[in-house]
Amino acid sequence: MTLFAAVLIFISISCFVAGQIFLKHAMDITARETYSRRHATQVFAAAIAAFAINFFINIGLLQRFDLSYFFPFQGLSVILIAFAGAWILKEKLTLRLTIGSIVIALGVMLVSLS
Repeated sequence: MTLFAAVLIFISISCFVAGQIFLKHAMDITARETYSRRHATQVFAAAIAAFAINFFINIGLLQRFDLSYFFPFQGLSVILIAFAGAWILKEKLTLRLTIGSIVIALGVMLVSLS
């Protein structure tokens, strides 16, 4: 894998994580009793933009790599979403979630080594 490909995979995963965080934040905004529709729309639009970037980068990456090679990196998004949710959205990060994230990370490392 080249450095350029590694950077594209990182950007792809980052955009997917950002899209999930923006989408959850937009839904949290709309769940409030009083909220700014404009603010919720802007956050929702940011989520759509992040998902769109992720989609188009994924298409390019799938042209270059086998799905069996590229897809394990997508497993890292689960870990990153959990930690970003705890850090950015102030969600609870339990011991069970942390242990599960470590197991997923080890699995991704095993698959990517083969």
